[in-house]
Amino acid sequence: MRVIAGKYKSRRLECPKGNVMRPTTDKVKEAMFGSLQFKIPGAKVLDAFAGSGSLGIEALSRAAAHVDFVENNRDCLRALTSNLNMLDAENYSLIKGDLLKSASRLQTYDIVFLDPPYDAQLYLPTLNMAHERGILEPGCTIVMECRKKFDFILPKEYNFIKRKDYGDISLWFLEYGESS
Repeated sequence: MRVIAGKYKSRRLECPKGNVMRPTTDKVKEAMFGSLQFKIPGAKVLDAFAGSGSLGIEALSRAAAHVDFVENNRDCLRALTSNLNMLDAENYSLIKGDLLKSASRLQTYDIVFLDPPYDAQLYLPTLNMAHERGILEPGCTIVMECRKKFDFILPKEYNFIKRKDYGDISLWFLEYGESS
């Protein structure tokens, strides 16, 4: 796993051993950031369910103003902390704990990466919490990584922008703000 572009380009990132997480592949990450390339510079980003921090680190590498990483798994936290230290990264906060229980520690965001464990059923509760807590700027872009067969009804506060499929993985791009 590596950083694709920007300040930390080509730097290798540590990933926890075993089945603790499933890292986003370079191909999927390239597609994701290709769609976001003009929104990243200066953005406030939330890397929810951060794992090793690959997505948030990619955003920092591409000039995001600040990234909040949220993770509760001990092995993932070790890898994430190691990655941030190895890069001598700046402009980030590391929130250790459950995302839904840590909502009071979150700020407002322009971009959110939402990549929870696929079977944990955390997409809808996270989207609802984000709206209820007011942590999303109007027009915030949310990128959800999920299984290709994933389907659900979006809360009315979110607009579906597009979906891209890569093998068994889908990226859903959403925008926060009720449609008129």
